Formats: sequence, structure tokens, C-alpha cells
Amino acid sequence: MCGITGYVGGRAGSVRLALDNLKRLEYRGYDSAGVAVVRPGDTQVTVLKKKGKLANLEAALSGLDKSGGTVIAHTRWATHGRPNDVNAHPHSDCTGKIALIHNGIIENYISLKERLTAAGHVFASDTDTEVLVHLVEAHLARGNGLEAAIRAALAEVTGAYAICVVSSEEPETIYAAKTASPLIIGLGEGENFLASDIPAVMGFTRNVLVLEDGDFARITPEGVTLTTLSGTPLQRDVFHVTWDVSTAQKGGYAHFMLKEIYDQPQAIRDTLRGRVTETHQVTFPELKLPTAKLLDFNRIVIVACGTAYNAGLAGKNFYEHLLRRPVEVQVASEFRYNDPIVDSRTLAIIISQSGETADTLAGLREAKIKGATTLALVNVVGSSIAREADEVIYTYAGPEISVASTKAYVTQLVGLYLIGLYIAQEENKLGPGLVADYVEQLLRLPEQVETILADTTAIQEVAQTLKDSSSFFFLGRGFDYAVAQEGALKLKEVSYIHAEAYPAGELKHGPLALVEPGVSVVCIATQSSLYDKVQSNVKEVSARDASTVGIVKAGDEGLNEHFVDSILRVPATHDTFMPALAIVPMQLLAYYIADALGREIDQPRNLAKSVTVE
Repeated sequence: MCGITGYVGGRAGSVRLALDNLKRLEYRGYDSAGVAVVRPGDTQVTVLKKKGKLANLEAALSGLDKSGGTVIAHTRWATHGRPNDVNAHPHSDCTGKIALIHNGIIENYISLKERLTAAGHVFASDTDTEVLVHLVEAHLARGNGLEAAIRAALAEVTGAYAICVVSSEEPETIYAAKTASPLIIGLGEGENFLASDIPAVMGFTRNVLVLEDGDFARITPEGVTLTTLSGTPLQRDVFHVTWDVSTAQKGGYAHFMLKEIYDQPQAIRDTLRGRVTETHQVTFPELKLPTAKLLDFNRIVIVACGTAYNAGLAGKNFYEHLLRRPVEVQVASEFRYNDPIVDSRTLAIIISQSGETADTLAGLREAKIKGATTLALVNVVGSSIAREADEVIYTYAGPEISVASTKAYVTQLVGLYLIGLYIAQEENKLGPGLVADYVEQLLRLPEQVETILADTTAIQEVAQTLKDSSSFFFLGRGFDYAVAQEGALKLKEVSYIHAEAYPAGELKHGPLALVEPGVSVVCIATQSSLYDKVQSNVKEVSARDASTVGIVKAGDEGLNEHFVDSILRVPATHDTFMPALAIVPMQLLAYYIADALGREIDQPRNLAKSVTVE
């Protein structure tokens, strides 16, 4: 989940260029940062690296940022070795002529390190990555050229990697390769760029090559040569980026998280666009499988992590209600170790914002091995999950920079709703009129979210009241419980306050013992059939002197100030679609509490945006 950038070309100040691009990837990791630069005539690669955020590296540049040359840069999320200067990337070989950056995990690094140490190589760090650069050095010493040495080194390692290598022996070349970790090449004229994610290069080019597992690239100012690891030539289609570059910038908001909350109406519109006919039926023109194949299932399993998992919980409720088939939602990190009951009659829906989440990708592969039809719901075009699934549906949230996911969640919900309606429509479980009714409600969601965002005064006032709470509980039933999970996750991610979600009826089975003054409880009550039950649960909380907040539909006066201390109202829609609206005040509540507490909202401690290692 580390961030990688690179540049090869004739620009002056290429170090500054690479570091500016790296800033757009700092959400991928911020334990340390480093840069390597090599120019024609240099006898060694110049390497500078610092613990902490990229700003610490920039403060130590001492004019290096004005330098030209071939550059690779890295921002780290630590997996092997503590976050410090020594463990930061790039790593160098014993001669100082080779520098390498890496995203991923080398699983067999211990045995390789023991072998290399015995052969006389001196290691400076505790990382698995340093093994790679010494392994390249060892193969180079056997008479191989640099390219052959890199290929031979990679043939010896197991695990996940996206690597970039530079050498003073070939100062105008970057070598790159990937397996299981993302890497793209931005194509320019007389220059080329490298990055973990597309937003890093958008200021310079809209044409990119998305590398696939096993790809090996030689990048010079004149062009890119792609081969397999064994050297077989490859041809990859050039992907033209159509995103607005402003979506990767704050746009005047104090934090990316707040901007991305306000991006949600447009993100929902974009995800709906082209998938609704004039008669308000659902269509997916991008699907390739025959409809009969896609519908040939007797159960659904949803595999995801974190926020995507929480979206899956709402999807489970919707699908079971609509399709009358059993649906299971599994945390991806547990899925493949649980000996899952998956076969050729299973539809596996794989949800991931980045499309690179390691556990989710492993879950996809496990489902395919067992014969399931796999349908990916992802945000990043050309990502590993998108490429490997039998079918893919994109969520069009655009780049999401804040570690705490917001617009990805609501677009995942919309995508899940559309998939469910499409299946029900194709199986004739709903008449055209009922499908149209559902679709009309979906089409209203962007405007309804805008209504919530138009005036956040009440939410900010509640945040000020609750910011010193010792703990939070989020309560709901049915769809409200599913969205309570995401509300609790958002708060703990950015505020560092303990938060848990519970089905409201479970309160008296243990959690009520923890409710006391200083504890806050968010009660979500948007489900008509369960409303009276939630009212009863709210009374139990209020009697223990907790601070209480109710989230209800506009016009609802049943759960009023006699039951809770504060009320936040959201526009009304069909009960099954309420999660897409009820989550917005909870996102904002988490944001404003974190802001009041002075937290680092976009880059919360210990977390990274895209978890590309187990």
C-alpha cells in the first residue's frame, strides 16, 4: 500500500516533479518518504530518505529538488521494520550504484537474506525490500546485465511487489515490474512517468499503461518496452483518463474527506449514468457474460473489507428481500481461510474501492477456484480485481484521497442496488412498473444528498456537544443496523474515539452495561416496520443518562426530543435506500468531531488508503 512515483526525461527539476506527484499518493502511506536520482556521469545513485511524512523529506532536500535526472520516489506504510530513516525506501546495494523502491511483501525474504549475508552482502535495514536490491547486485556480479539481473532476482522471490529500479550504469532508464501490487506508466512525449495510482500523473498526461501481474517494463525518455518476466514481448492497450484533474485536489475544502462528502451527489449521478433506460429500467451495457450465465445461481456471497464490507451488509438485506435467495457477507481476510461453501451455482460479488485490496483479491481468486461466477464492484478502472473477475461494474466515484472512505461507500450502495434490481428485472421478479418505481427513487438520491449538505449547522452543533464523549454506540435495526456499522467505522477512523455498532435489540444483551454519562448513542430509525422497536430501545439508553442523537426521516415527529437529546433529519426515500441518505449525517458528524479534536483527518494514524498486503 506504499506510494511510488518515477520520472525519466529531460525536465529540469525532475526531483521536485516526482515529489509533487508523490504528494497525491501520500494517502497510500506516510510512515516515511524517500527519493533517488541519477544523472549521466554520476558514479552512484543519490538517495535521500526521512522518517515521517513527505514534508520531512522536503525539508531536508537542500537544493536536491532543483536537480534534474531520472527519479524514483516512495512514501511508505510500514510492514517489515519500524518507520525510521533507515527502513525508508529507496534501498541501495552495497556499491551504491543501484536503488530500488517497492510496494508489497517479499514472503521468502528471510531465507534470501541469510544466503546473501553469508555471501558478504551488508544489510542496512530491517525490511524485506532490501533483499531485492542485494539480489539484483548478486546477479549483476555474475556477469548479467542490469535488466537480466533484475529479471533473475524477481524469479527468486515469492510474494507481492511493484518495484522500480534505477542505476548509475543506465542513468536514463527505469526498470519496473509488478505482481499483485498496482503500478501504472504515464506516457509523455520525450518523457515518461511511473506511479502506483493514476491521479499522480494526471497533471502531465492522460494516457497510461496499467501494468498487469507478471509485466516487466523498461522505461526511457523515448518509450516503454513491455515484456513478461521471462522476456516475451507484450502489448497493452493505452488507457485514456477522462477524470477531471480537480477531483484529485481539495477544491477549497479544508480536508479531502469533507470535499469527498460533498462530491457524493455527483458520484451517485455518475454511477447511475448510462445504467437507467428512458423507461426507468436497469441496464448494464458493459456486461459480457450471457444473461443466463449471470443469473444461474442459488446463493450469493459478498466478499469485501472495511467500508466495502459494510456496503455489502446493506446489499445482503436488499438482495434477500428482492431475490429471495440466501446471501452471505464475508470479511475478505477470513473468507478463503473458512473453507467457504462456494460452487458453480454461487454468485460471488467482490467489492473494493481500489480494486487492489490484497485480502479481497485473494477472496476473488478463491471463489473462482471453487467455480463461482465472480462479479466485481470496484472504483478503479484496470485494477487487479476488475481484470480478474468474470464481470466488472465500476462505481465512478473518481479518485478518493482521504483514507476514510465516503463517496466510495455511497456509490457501492448504488451499484449494489442496481445489480439487485437488474437481476430481479431479468428474472421477472418485478414488473416493469415496480422496477421503475425503485429506479425513480434512486434517481432522486443525488438531490436528496444535496439537501442534507445544504445546511450542516445542526450536525456541527451536535458534534461540538459530543466531541468529548468517552465512547459511542450506533444502534439500528435491519438496514439501519447495516448503516450503523459504517457510521461507527467512520467515527473511530478519524476521531480515535471508541465506537461500536449494535443491532438495537441486542443492547440489553450486554452492551447496556457500558452505557453511562459520558457515553453517546446514535440511534438510527428510518425503517418503518421496525420503528416502534427502535423507540423502545432508545428509552433504555436515555434512562441511563447517555447523550443521545436520533437520525430519522424528514417529517418524522415520533422520535422527538422527549426520547433523544438531538434530532438529525434526512429526506425520505424507500426504506431499502435509506442507508445512502442516513450515512451522510454520520459522515459529517465523524468529520466535525475529528476536526474539533484537531485530528489528522485525511491521514488518520496507523491507517492507509489501499491495503495491498495481507
